[in-house]
Amino acid sequence: MRFHSDGPVIPDILLERRDAGRVVFLCGAGVSLPSGMPSFIGLTRHVIEFFDPPEDTEIMSAFQPWLNDASGGHVPLDQIFNLLHQEYGKDEVNALVTERLSAAPAAVEAGREHRLIKRISSNQSGAPQIVTTNFDLLFEAGTHAGEMIYHVPPAFPDLNFGTTIEGITYLHGRLADPRSVHHPYVLSSADFGRAYLSEGWATSFIRNLLSRYTVVLVGYQAEDPPIKYLLQGLNHDGLYDRSRLYAFDRGLPEDIEAKWRDRGVTAIAYVDHAHLWRTMEAWADRADNARLWRASVIAASRQDPKEMAPHERGQVAHVLRSVQGTRLFSEIEPPPHPEWVCVMDANVRSAKQSSGYGKDAETFDPRLAYGLDDDLENISEEDRRQGVSNDSLIVWRPGDDSPHELHRLGGRQADGFEAIPVRLWHLITWIGKSIDSPVLAWWAIRQNGLHPRLMQQIGWRIERSATLHERARHVWNLILEHHRDPRSRQWNGHWFDFKKRVAAEGWTASVLRDFRHVSSPRINIGPPLGLGSSKPPTATWDDIRLSDLGQFEVKFLERHNGELEVPDEALLQVFGILEDQLTVSSGLLTDIETSYFPTPTCYPGREVDGKGHASKAAEVVTPFVQLFERIAELRPEVAKAHATTWPESDRFFYRKLKLHALAKGKVFNAEYAAEVVLSFDQAAFWDLKVVRELLFLLVDRWAEFTEDHRYRLIERVLLGPDQLPHWSEEEYLSMRDEFAARYGR
Repeated sequence: MRFHSDGPVIPDILLERRDAGRVVFLCGAGVSLPSGMPSFIGLTRHVIEFFDPPEDTEIMSAFQPWLNDASGGHVPLDQIFNLLHQEYGKDEVNALVTERLSAAPAAVEAGREHRLIKRISSNQSGAPQIVTTNFDLLFEAGTHAGEMIYHVPPAFPDLNFGTTIEGITYLHGRLADPRSVHHPYVLSSADFGRAYLSEGWATSFIRNLLSRYTVVLVGYQAEDPPIKYLLQGLNHDGLYDRSRLYAFDRGLPEDIEAKWRDRGVTAIAYVDHAHLWRTMEAWADRADNARLWRASVIAASRQDPKEMAPHERGQVAHVLRSVQGTRLFSEIEPPPHPEWVCVMDANVRSAKQSSGYGKDAETFDPRLAYGLDDDLENISEEDRRQGVSNDSLIVWRPGDDSPHELHRLGGRQADGFEAIPVRLWHLITWIGKSIDSPVLAWWAIRQNGLHPRLMQQIGWRIERSATLHERARHVWNLILEHHRDPRSRQWNGHWFDFKKRVAAEGWTASVLRDFRHVSSPRINIGPPLGLGSSKPPTATWDDIRLSDLGQFEVKFLERHNGELEVPDEALLQVFGILEDQLTVSSGLLTDIETSYFPTPTCYPGREVDGKGHASKAAEVVTPFVQLFERIAELRPEVAKAHATTWPESDRFFYRKLKLHALAKGKVFNAEYAAEVVLSFDQAAFWDLKVVRELLFLLVDRWAEFTEDHRYRLIERVLLGPDQLPHWSEEEYLSMRDEFAARYGR
């Protein structure tokens, strides 16, 4: 998470551990530089200039390269101090260090950085938790004598016995009184060797610290002597947890990460020191009152996330990774903007750019609209196959509780009441409150399944909301129906299993029940096409089209070119099951607002014109027609009983099937058939999707009709269809004559 757009990315786990009081800052010279304190190079220069050794000495030969190039790669400065100690005496050299560091800071805001770190590092009792390799007393500035707890070598807190790390721990020694004779600092390579290697008291302390806290390095470079000795000591036995050690460093992220990774440290890169301390200031404000900071971030989530900067969306995402944050998010009124679901779902915000149709069509890039500041860009398909993805907030993540109810073979919770991590439950509550937005419906359609608790919550909201728009209620019921059917999430091979059962068991009562399940039609909803494939809808429920939300279709039994062999003794039961499925299918097609739905002709071998096109419904309609014809021959009274109930108002199946049934003389007499046809309203009589069945009925039974029925049918044909709204008067007259001629031929 970033506090500012140009600041470093602070890992969530580091922020969370700080809030819990489990973070200690280990501070180097870079923290004191802005206050006018010298760097290690500057301190070395000060001592050398005082003693002014000849140019040809080993000391000057070792230090001269530092004057020309301070980037490093020369004789280490701690070794130069070792030479100074040998040449001029340890106490004398260290006394000069004391004198230099005791000078009053020249910076106007001296100690600003120290005050920020004290605020950030404070534990839940308000006490700072700082370890420093600096000797200066800037961390103690602003406090009265005796107020600040501090520790000096070798009297460090014994963490093995539960001692706290409160106060300032001077790892390499604390600035002594200039009047003192002894100045015990860790400065030379010999000092570092004793502290970190031979005696190892510094290493032991840091190792114990890392076993109980997360340590953050500030003010160091990867090449600094304290870092070199510290990490050498820690790596001596390889027992410390490297995930507990972070380091801030200036440079490009890829360069900084490479340098510190080799040292077993998680690097946090920043561009400029000003960016670092601006971030530290924001972090300190957060540390002062983390609850208030979270509340302010959640309040900002009422905005449309598209109008926020990536780092601002990242702050909301950070808060939503915690239980406290999701609880605030779910409880705030008015609720957050519905499009935050697009930010939470990595698959949505990382989707490819989409566009509408046409030359000047709109384009939409979800990565720009919803992306987070630390998202990965340009994830390749190979990366995706390897499991590389951006962070998703709607899945289980480290830190979430893991309900044990998921791991049992028996005694499972009822569907819709399964245990779920608390963080995700708060998000479920928010989604339930937000279902009056088409955006949430669009998002739910994109999912390959919804959690049962989420579906239960949505169903509960639909049932109890008196203000929910009726179209929203209708759409959500379709979405729940789609997701509740397991066939929507997996390949449906039930047909093959069913065929094996029939072959092994015959048409038993159990097999018939299985057939009812296998042949049951279902709603299938896929993501929308075009611009809507990655851009959520902006229309209200009054104006939304189902195609704005997704691709709605009805899935029928797929027989995979297999035949359904039904013996006479099971004929009526199987036919009844298929009849029920057609009734269900008709309702489904109506619910998804189907306008064009071709079904196969009932006369496939008769006067084929080559223009027919049938949908997947053919795999249901064709065997239904075949079974009906068998029943019409064997049990015409049963066939009549069924066909009589078929509503001609059903434009998907039964209008066509009824006309086909009326053509059968064994089932219906001619007078009844003629009266039924004449009772059709204009829309049904002139329905081009059933014209073959209507005309074949008239042709086949014309000779059986009475003179009166023939006359009335001729009059009906000559009258022609009603005028449609988009036909002009001239067009209508022409179309009426053309339709009448087609029927009359």
